[in-house]
Amino acid sequence: MGQGFVSGMDGRAYSKSSSHDDGRGQRDQAGTLFVSSLEKGFRVLEAFREAPGDLGITEVALRTGLDKSAAQRFTNTLYRLGYLEKDARSRRYRPALRLMDLSYTFLHQNRLAEIAVVRLIDASKIYSTTVNLCEMINTDIIYTVRIPHSRASYPATVPGRRMPAFSTSGGTVILAFRPADEVASIIAASERRAITSNTITDVDAIMGRIDEARDQGYGFGVGQALPQEISVAAPVLDSRGYAVAAVQVPVYLPQWSAEEARAKIAPLVMETARSISGVLASES
Repeated sequence: MGQGFVSGMDGRAYSKSSSHDDGRGQRDQAGTLFVSSLEKGFRVLEAFREAPGDLGITEVALRTGLDKSAAQRFTNTLYRLGYLEKDARSRRYRPALRLMDLSYTFLHQNRLAEIAVVRLIDASKIYSTTVNLCEMINTDIIYTVRIPHSRASYPATVPGRRMPAFSTSGGTVILAFRPADEVASIIAASERRAITSNTITDVDAIMGRIDEARDQGYGFGVGQALPQEISVAAPVLDSRGYAVAAVQVPVYLPQWSAEEARAKIAPLVMETARSISGVLASES
């Protein structure tokens, strides 16, 4: 995240209208220049984000809200540009290596990630744990930097994982250090579906977790996103005290107890987040 830069995504869901667009810019409701055909192309790419595997045109159409003809045009264009791969026999598609180049471009220019990575590595060595940096995107968090421990599963090592903010300690503690109207808007827009049997979905209970994170300076959850996971996170703050990210550490039952995680992991994530915040604030 560059100093002074903000994302164009303001929390509104992309429109899934299938109306014809001639490719010229048209003004959206906010009065900004917006090319709906480009949005539809990105919608096709996003269809692969949580897909269990490769997708055929019919599945792309269902996931994007596009009609099948439009889905085929946009998918084939992305294939021709190198952002999707196509199986010649099954005629199904999957993300291509060129997308990794875009991910590298973001991380290479992300000053927050640059500041954080050395400190996350140091923190991971204290208790041989995975340490993550997460940032907000609409109603979710996304893990932008992940420092895995030696026994971490593959999914836990890959940056880019996206989770509902309300269900994670990282999201909870970021919301704890944001304005009340912004928090209320994000919670109201969240789907609040249970991920595990322990996931808290009641709005008042979620707000209680956010208040608790604000009071104690860290977010804490047991079994909220993964059944055996104890998750602890602390906010990375800019010079205004606004949370721009969180340092998060997951540990697991029965190797760790909730009490031990509070005693050992909470101070670790708070100190690491304070260190990152200090550098970030000094550069603003």
